[in-house]
Amino acid sequence: MKRTGWLLVVVTLSLLVSSSVTAHDQKEYTVILGSEGAIPSSIEAGILVETDSIFFRNHDSRENASHRILIDADSDGAFDSIDDIYTDWMYTSCELNETGHKVDESCNTSTTVLLAPENGLLPGNISMIHEIKFYEQVTQTPFYAVFSIDDHSQQNTLVPQDPETPTDSEESESLLRGIVVITAGVSILLVSLLISPRSDN
Repeated sequence: MKRTGWLLVVVTLSLLVSSSVTAHDQKEYTVILGSEGAIPSSIEAGILVETDSIFFRNHDSRENASHRILIDADSDGAFDSIDDIYTDWMYTSCELNETGHKVDESCNTSTTVLLAPENGLLPGNISMIHEIKFYEQVTQTPFYAVFSIDDHSQQNTLVPQDPETPTDSEESESLLRGIVVITAGVSILLVSLLISPRSDN
């Protein structure tokens, strides 16, 4: 009986920890690259934070059209510095062999850019260039993405809210706090029952 009680405590505390950890999952934001440019044309503030990723995919239906992204990682206004990043050219499709594997392993239709210091990118406004190559003619279009520090204690103040109207995030936080309080209470009760002396009949 005592072992079962302790198991209940451990499970309850595990649920409590996991509920707070899964509240901030990393996300991958998709950008479609087409003949008319990128969709969306840029990524505004308030969407991405550190360790999120941007997934660029070539959906240009024109044959021989390829795309790539240049990133001004050091924010010096140029895109050819040693610290800057450029993706491989992305093609509409890659030739496959009879087993379904790529004939040219270097051929890609998409790429992912990690927004993190380990990738040379710091929070802020990251300037990029979307390049399109079509029959050796290259066009360039500015693209930018804003991402912030993943600070769970900060509230999003970009959009003013009516102080008397609770936002979805406030309601979620209130619900989470309620669950935490209830779970903590149940845990304390279980522990007290387990450690209190019993009288044998």
